[in-house]
Amino acid sequence: MKKRLPTLLATLIGSALYSQQGLADDLMSQCMLGVPSYNRPLVNGQPNQLPVTIDADQAKGNYPDDAVFSGNVDVVQGNSRLQADEVQVHQRQQAGQTEPVRTVDAMGNVHYDDNQVILKGPKAWANLNTKDTNVWNGDYQMVGRQGRGIADQMKLRGENRYTILENGTFTSCLPGDNSWSVVGSEVIHDRDEQVAEIWNARFKIGPVPVFYSPYLQLPVGDRRRSGFLIPNAKYGKNSGFEFVLPYYWNIAPQADATITPHYISRRGLQWQNEFRYLSQMGTGLMAFDYLPSDKIYEDERVAQGEDSKRWLFYWRHAGVYDQHWRFNIDYLKVSDPYYFTDLDSTYGSTTDGYATQKFSVGYADTNWNATLSTKQFQVFAGQANNDIYRAEPQLDLNFYQNDIGPFDGRIFAQAVKFTNVNERLPDATRLHIEPTLSLPVSNGWASLNTEAKLLATHYDQSDIEYYNTRIAGPNNQLKESVNRVMPQFKADGKMVFDREMNWEAGYTQTLEPRVQYLYTPYRDQSHIRTYDTTLLQTDYTGLFRDRTYSGLDRIASTNQVATGVTTRIYDDALVERFNVSVGQIYQFTPSRVSANDSLSDDDRGSLIWAGDTYWKISDRWGARGGIQYDTRLDNIAQGNAVLEYRRDADRMLQLNYRYSSPEYVATALNNSSLVNNPIYKDGISQVGTTGSWPIADAWSVVGAYYYDTKQNQPADQLVGLQYNSCCYAIRVGYERKIISWDNVNVNSKYDDKIFFNIELRGLSPNYGLGTGEMLRSGILPYQRAF
Repeated sequence: MKKRLPTLLATLIGSALYSQQGLADDLMSQCMLGVPSYNRPLVNGQPNQLPVTIDADQAKGNYPDDAVFSGNVDVVQGNSRLQADEVQVHQRQQAGQTEPVRTVDAMGNVHYDDNQVILKGPKAWANLNTKDTNVWNGDYQMVGRQGRGIADQMKLRGENRYTILENGTFTSCLPGDNSWSVVGSEVIHDRDEQVAEIWNARFKIGPVPVFYSPYLQLPVGDRRRSGFLIPNAKYGKNSGFEFVLPYYWNIAPQADATITPHYISRRGLQWQNEFRYLSQMGTGLMAFDYLPSDKIYEDERVAQGEDSKRWLFYWRHAGVYDQHWRFNIDYLKVSDPYYFTDLDSTYGSTTDGYATQKFSVGYADTNWNATLSTKQFQVFAGQANNDIYRAEPQLDLNFYQNDIGPFDGRIFAQAVKFTNVNERLPDATRLHIEPTLSLPVSNGWASLNTEAKLLATHYDQSDIEYYNTRIAGPNNQLKESVNRVMPQFKADGKMVFDREMNWEAGYTQTLEPRVQYLYTPYRDQSHIRTYDTTLLQTDYTGLFRDRTYSGLDRIASTNQVATGVTTRIYDDALVERFNVSVGQIYQFTPSRVSANDSLSDDDRGSLIWAGDTYWKISDRWGARGGIQYDTRLDNIAQGNAVLEYRRDADRMLQLNYRYSSPEYVATALNNSSLVNNPIYKDGISQVGTTGSWPIADAWSVVGAYYYDTKQNQPADQLVGLQYNSCCYAIRVGYERKIISWDNVNVNSKYDDKIFFNIELRGLSPNYGLGTGEMLRSGILPYQRAF
């Protein structure tokens, strides 16, 4: 068979095979009702070795050369069946052949079927040895899948591998619906390769031809094939009209690529390229997006000396080699700090603040592992804080030794070099070692883990003059060399009780109390800069951490007891239906990290309360939520709640809310000045709703709305209308998304977009509406509650 590149006409035909994953069971079932199925027992064996059975009202012939059957003729051989008003069977012995050639001529109401195709017409011919079959001026219907058409002549060749149509048509619409079709002077369907080739192809909408191509290749199965995917079109206030036409390239079984020309009327033509691979070193994805000249950016930025070329490079890799070596890459870099503000991308967002560029290689053995990594950052536009540190390089070592008598041992060591993206700020080298000895004791219903460790850290800090004179206060002056050594002791006890519930047969309830004592002495750390340290979230699980901060630059003193209790309810199938957890931290002495920390009685006693809950109300209803209360702030630090009804992937309603106090936001970002920032001065309080629901036969609506109750303005608004049938699907929508906040709410900037796409049904087993992709495109992407 000839292999040629698909043309633009394959855009709509081949798109369905690579459309969004998902399966609308109801629609698929309805569509399959109009598709014939093979309901006879399958017969295996060589066609020319299978017996032939003929039934008819009348028969006459010249045995063994010729026979004529008439009246309700029914010819069966293996999985093939031929019915007609009259059938002539001919048997000829060819020279040099051991088996005679048996052929059939059929006339009048010819019906041929097997486990792959049904052919109908006034006249047919078949070779019973090879199963080659011709049907003239008839129609065909695929068996077990959508696909039908008509042709001047239909041929089966290659033991039914090829279906060849002369002046034929193809459509995946069900009988009676000719919304679209492809007409060609010759159509060849290869079942093994799962591809159809069409010469002189005309694509029709109804009876009207709308496209022409001398050659068209399209996939007609689940096998990966090169071809155009679903096109997308949208219109936005900032970028104008956009049209996306992805092309899928099946390079090899272990590698493929997507090449996407992306036309943006106000900016230019962007090329989006994605390459995926699988090798002995692991799996990965590489992406390169390139816009040779951004017309808007050129007008706004080139005058300031910046290049109008816009590009993005992304590389993600994860793999294991020889069972010991680990390789990981997470690299993202863009041409300029405004890239994600102006252009949409699945690889990053301007709300991330920066792009991460991390490489790591590791080696793991039975009792130890080592990882060498480097991490850099690219700060985006609008980030007031350019104080970000790179780790280049960083070495982490772990050594484990269990069964040291009744004890388990572990040693963690780290060496890292920090450099700042701001050349005026300090750099540092940090060396750390952390030996740990633990005594775990457990039985079937309780466990106690007692742990002691020593944390020893050394800092060499350079270029500290600017920081000490311009930024740091008198009590936070950095020193070039700092040593910090501190022990830590922890005892963590858990118990699990369960009982059968009387009010519901088969249900089980557990009660899981937990108590942890943690002691870490105070060490003054005011002479150490924070390089990779941020405040950790104190949800219920976080109550039982042994650190308040991530990283190693701040280790708060602790003399505390964390207590909590969890109860769970399981049904008779051991599915968790409900849980709730409540806990607190009780401080005996104030927690400190530096000498200038204020000491107050408010820092003693019960400081933090946290709770989480999950309730699977039914198979379709679910809720989850969490809350954190800080007595030192005398308010709720964080909270969230989600209520969702979910019938299936396309029938879903969700209501959600999230909250963070301004004090918590400022503390978490390690910058108390953010309390006065208009974005954070009132904290974060956002309520949202998302949904997808069929509103009529084949029609569905999708929507999302998020409102900031503190800023008194919407953050994201989305509405979409979808039509889905057995023949095609259409999706149209509108989105209004905030892209920048201003000091005055009325000056906040929004981008308004209208989008549209269409895909053809029946060429693949996908009948989903694609609602998940629409809902994941917002500022706050949809996440399932259960």
